[in-house]
Amino acid sequence: MRADKTELASGTLVVSEQVPGVQSVAVGLYFPTGSRDETPGTNGILHLIEHLAFKGTPTRSADEINREIDLLGGSANAFTSKETLCFHARVLAEDLARVVSLFGDLAAHSLPPGVEPEIERERTVILSEIAAVDDNPEELVADLCDRAFFGDHPLGLPVVGSGPSVSRLQLPEIQRHLYTHLVARHLVVSAAGQVDHAELVGLVREHAADLPPGDSRRTRVPPAARGALGLVPRDLEQVQVFLSGTGLPRGDPRKPAGDLLSAIVGEGCSSRLFREVRERRGLAYTIGSSLASYRDAGNFQVAFGVVPDRLEETLEVVRKVLAEVRSSGVTDEELDTAKRQLRTSVRLSAELTGARMAYLAEQTLLGRDETDIEHLLQALERVTRSDVNALAADFLNEPLAVGAVGPVPPELFSEGDFEVGS
Repeated sequence: MRADKTELASGTLVVSEQVPGVQSVAVGLYFPTGSRDETPGTNGILHLIEHLAFKGTPTRSADEINREIDLLGGSANAFTSKETLCFHARVLAEDLARVVSLFGDLAAHSLPPGVEPEIERERTVILSEIAAVDDNPEELVADLCDRAFFGDHPLGLPVVGSGPSVSRLQLPEIQRHLYTHLVARHLVVSAAGQVDHAELVGLVREHAADLPPGDSRRTRVPPAARGALGLVPRDLEQVQVFLSGTGLPRGDPRKPAGDLLSAIVGEGCSSRLFREVRERRGLAYTIGSSLASYRDAGNFQVAFGVVPDRLEETLEVVRKVLAEVRSSGVTDEELDTAKRQLRTSVRLSAELTGARMAYLAEQTLLGRDETDIEHLLQALERVTRSDVNALAADFLNEPLAVGAVGPVPPELFSEGDFEVGS
């Protein structure tokens, strides 16, 4: 399947792909900005903007926005991440114009006069959301490990925000952030399904016309990752642990090899961590690895939960598994299994218009012209054992950052990190 792409005079990129045999279309407005563009004093401001976008514009009240979303009959929502704010929907093809009109209005005309009461209401909602993360050890431990891994860099800030910063944010500061970061120059509009590209371009040109043009310059400082400890002692039945080491940036040509390494180490029932920790020793119910990638950085992660009196043993087993991968590499059989696993995952996701929309957007945001999934599949096939083993040596070469929530003896991490060893 071939995607069509058009760059508007504003700098906005519109990309779409016609998917035969479907009656729906998935569409997303992607702004490449997130919590990494915040400071400790403004942490959570973009997440608050996301909430406020649905609270009214000069031409649509909050009730009218909610009713319009319901009338679309599909799904319409938004999300904020460390590097992206996205308005996205999956609707019948006949409703494409309505949803682009709605999202264009929300992005360009949020924070109308009189929005202050909504700010206070959403502030309360988000503070409740922050409290919910604090009450959820599995979510909290991931944030702790990011802070330990990225240190004072903005990538270490939680997307949801912090209580002190969200509590102090006021309208002028929120408006400045909105007008600085939700701009036409950096916007990517992606769609997949029953979509006519020329029609989509016309709709974006019309309904995104009021977005601020934006500055072509964007300066970001890459993080200097480190191994450190983020620990929250809690009286819990389990200890939640998150380990994080060096990974790969978005768009790195070694990403397919990194995905295969993660699959071999900790994704699926045949992965090394699952076999050693769950199947052979029964130490933990769930354990896994993953890759998180950002524009100029990434991390390789391992996460698990374990009862306190088995924590030390589990850490030692994890240490041995990672050390063995680092020193001896992976086998041909493991690589073949991981390739089959990822090939299947890619092909199955390609049947979903939402996944196709997201993939098109990601490739476009990275400045890539190649958007066919066959290109990704070919890249996976070209990966060799040597490629995977080289990454294992890089990823596991330095002390891993640690996040832990629960009854953890601090002496388990005497240096404030996790040495894999040799």
